[in-house]
Amino acid sequence: MLVAAAALLTGCGSGPNQVGSAAIVGSTEVSLGDTQKKIEAALGKPGLLDQLRLQGDKPADISREVVSRAVQHVLLAEAARRENIQVSDDQVDAELTREGGIDALVEATIYDRGSVREAVRDQLVSQALARKLLTRVAVTVDVTNATSRADAVAKARKMASGPAGAAAVLAADPRAQRNLQLRAALVPQSAASFLFGTPAGSVVAAQTSPAPDGWTVLRVTARTTKAPGGGDPKASSVSQLDDSTLDDIGRRFTQPLAQELGVRVNPRYGVWDPLRLAVLAPGTPAGLVLPAALS
Repeated sequence: MLVAAAALLTGCGSGPNQVGSAAIVGSTEVSLGDTQKKIEAALGKPGLLDQLRLQGDKPADISREVVSRAVQHVLLAEAARRENIQVSDDQVDAELTREGGIDALVEATIYDRGSVREAVRDQLVSQALARKLLTRVAVTVDVTNATSRADAVAKARKMASGPAGAAAVLAADPRAQRNLQLRAALVPQSAASFLFGTPAGSVVAAQTSPAPDGWTVLRVTARTTKAPGGGDPKASSVSQLDDSTLDDIGRRFTQPLAQELGVRVNPRYGVWDPLRLAVLAPGTPAGLVLPAALS
């Protein structure tokens, strides 16, 4: 739900007019001027700022959240086009009413009056994307653990080098899992994780636990959005997911699109994390995604 966004958290570069863009997604530029106006509007809400400060967040966190949502808007719009998902004005109006109206949402979230309808539409698109794809997404992965970022990066690079390198890394870990086949519909509460969003032919290194040694290295050998939907014993659980979970899952399903198009963020805001699908503070290590040789 949009109200939850209130709990989430102002360069230059190469490419098509990066200096005048907050971000670039494929060939689409996210306007720097428009983004700054949205950030200033959010920072002008004393009640919201007070709430965020109590949670330990800072104004820069709001800036990064605004840019993250702007990038996700571009990704969701393209996903909707490809999947023929349409959200009508009447649906947006109904959702606005259900969530208390525009004034209530503007007061409770980072959005201003000019962007709250867009945010609601994105939410509805994301939920529709989740409902459409959840029973059809399946992956096959190899998984191993690492004890530090350096260890994870080294293992990821070796696994990405080819089948022999991957086999060597997996053989060295007695707890490694090989050829693990998973369907998102059977574990819907985990469907919003990068496990189900990473394209085939990729190796991922990510910190999956707050512990310093809580690192996972994942090689995705297959991913499909066309798995047969019939016969899933837990498929009915999809209809029981709440709107917030569906929203998270739908945004996760744009991860392959983000990787295909490419996302670049103006350095004044931070760096794009291809696994969290969000902008991180400058200097914060992002998740690693490497192309993998599968044969």
